Amino acid sequence: MARQTAPQKQLLTIRQMVIFLAILILSIFAFKYAQNIMRIRSGQMELRSLNQEIDEVKRQQALAEESINGMDAAQVDSFAKGELGWAQKGETIYIAPPASSATESDEAARAVSHAAAGDVDESPPNWRLWLALLTD
Repeated sequence: MARQTAPQKQLLTIRQMVIFLAILILSIFAFKYAQNIMRIRSGQMELRSLNQEIDEVKRQQALAEESINGMDAAQVDSFAKGELGWAQKGETIYIAPPASSATESDEAARAVSHAAAGDVDESPPNWRLWLALLTD
């Protein structure tokens, strides 16, 4: 009689590999599903906060409209011109230049007179003359 050798045990059987792959795939699916749930919840929280901000802005707008509706046209006009700096269509706005000191204008006048007299060495550069002219 011939001696039969015992079959060697496989480290992983096909059945075990299928079970392992199924567990791996289910784990990946569960992880991705949990990530999507967390993203949806954060989006819902952001949506709630934005809706609250929208409601607050609408409430403020309603209050502003109520306060404006309670005013007559002259009060609205004075508020718009005085507080907000607005102008009506067709109005011309004049802005006064800032008051400058007399010494700056005197220096600019002297520089211009020296430049006209031909004093090239003592005259300031042209950019200073233009700056003095524009800022005075």
